[in-house]
Formats: sequence, structure tokens, C-alpha cells
Amino acid sequence: MSPTPADSSAGAGGRTAIVLSAGYFGFFAHAGFMRAVEELGMGYRAISGSSAGAIVAALHASGVPASEIIDLLLIIRRRDFWDGAGVLPALKALLHRGRGWTGLIKGDLLERLMDRHLRVSTFELCPRSLYVTAFNLTKGTDETFYSGTVADKVRASCSYPFLLAAKVINGSAYWDGGFLSKVPIETLAARERPDRLLVHYLPTRRTAPQQWSPFNLLDTAMTAARKEIEEHRLNALASIREKITWVVPAVPPISPRDFSNARAAIDAAYEHAMQSLPTAPSVPRALAT
Repeated sequence: MSPTPADSSAGAGGRTAIVLSAGYFGFFAHAGFMRAVEELGMGYRAISGSSAGAIVAALHASGVPASEIIDLLLIIRRRDFWDGAGVLPALKALLHRGRGWTGLIKGDLLERLMDRHLRVSTFELCPRSLYVTAFNLTKGTDETFYSGTVADKVRASCSYPFLLAAKVINGSAYWDGGFLSKVPIETLAARERPDRLLVHYLPTRRTAPQQWSPFNLLDTAMTAARKEIEEHRLNALASIREKITWVVPAVPPISPRDFSNARAAIDAAYEHAMQSLPTAPSVPRALAT
């Protein structure tokens, strides 16, 4: 059973919905944004997230306050989610043209971490409607989940290509939700019919050519493709564009090896949201990539 689309008169927030974009280790910034949403008293009925956005969306929709999400993120260390499979599986896969190897990290630790901190285990039990987007490799399309267990869907949405191994759910393999859907609006908008959509959008950082690695090259190609896809999707959403409020903060970089900017990212997103939410534009000048 999937969540019932929000009634305009039911619960705090009326038919306001929130979308948290994909963004490499952007969950710190999203947590800061949600803290501002709470402090400004901006209730909402539904929330969607992709990749890093899915982590914060799932926690908050399950009932975890922003302050607790922030506390949790600030104590996380690489060892808490980095269950590396080692180089042996990759070397073995090379003997079979790479078959059977999809990422450096297994992802089991991340899934268990989510399951441990979620207040409820399924979408149906969340106090607010939750939508999590992942890329279905088997079918070649993005897919938005809104029923069943939550932790495995968030794990699927976070499966960054070649870093976190693909997650298999019901016979289909899933990769990072940001692969095709950095801003997962469509399913939420169609089901919830919100009067207002708040989109917290984290631009993708560009890497200088002299610093490129295979991962950087892939991310650069994904960014270019995603930008074009986003433009087409926004054009298709023309009927609701005036309902969308874009909040695009500038936050410091964070990597799996360096969390030193975590607090700064949280604070930067929080301050930006506190200043811009009441007057944020309904249509962005241009989406940064």
C-alpha cells in the first residue's frame, strides 16, 4: 500500500512538498536546510530525495528532527559506511571482462546505518509521505519508490557508479538516483499535487582537467547529460513551475576522506535557507551544474 496523496486540509504544511537534490556527500547541506525549514515553521506533507538527498529525506520523513540528523552526521566517520570489498574482487572481475563487480564499497554498512536510525522501517509508516528515486539499471530508467521498506531503497539511491556497488531489489539492479534524476520532482508532484514545492538544489562541482580521475571523468559526463535532462524535465513541468521555489546554496566541498567541512556545509546551507526561503524565486535564473 502506497501513501495517500496529501489532502490540502490535512496536517501541518497543507500541500507543501520538499525536494532534496542529489549531490556528492550533500547530506550535510540538506540537513542544514531542513533545520531552517523547521525553525521557520514551514511544515510540509511530502518529501522526495535522490542520492544524498534521499538520506536526509528518509530520516526526516520517518520522524527524526533536523537537529538529530545533524548530530548523527557529525559523528559519522568513514569506517561507519566504508565496507570496502578490497581489490581482489575487482581483479577477479577483470579476468571475466569486469563481470560481477559494480563498486568499491559493498553498501551493507550504509543500509544498516539507515535502518538503525530511521524511526520507522516502511514508507507507509512515515508521518510524512516519502519518495526515493534510484536509477534502474536493468530497465534503463529512473524509478521512484514510495512503498515497502525504506533503508534498502535509500541504499539503492546512493549507489554512486563504481564507488558503491549496485543494489539489487526484486531482480533489478539500481544505481545512484542522481544518474538521471538529480531533482526528483515528477512522481511527487503527480501524486501529491502540491500547492508549493521547495527544492534544495546542490550544484555539482567542476573538477579541473589536471585533477581528473576515472571517477571525475564519469561525473563530468554525468553532469553534462543531467543538465540537458533537467532542462527537458523542467519544460515538461511548465504547468507547475510557478509553484516551485529553488534554494541553491554555496557550500564547501566534502569527500569520503575529508569531513572537515561538514559543520561549515551545514551552517552555510542553514544560513542561506534562513535568508532566502521567505523571498526565494519561484523560477531559477539558471540551474548551476
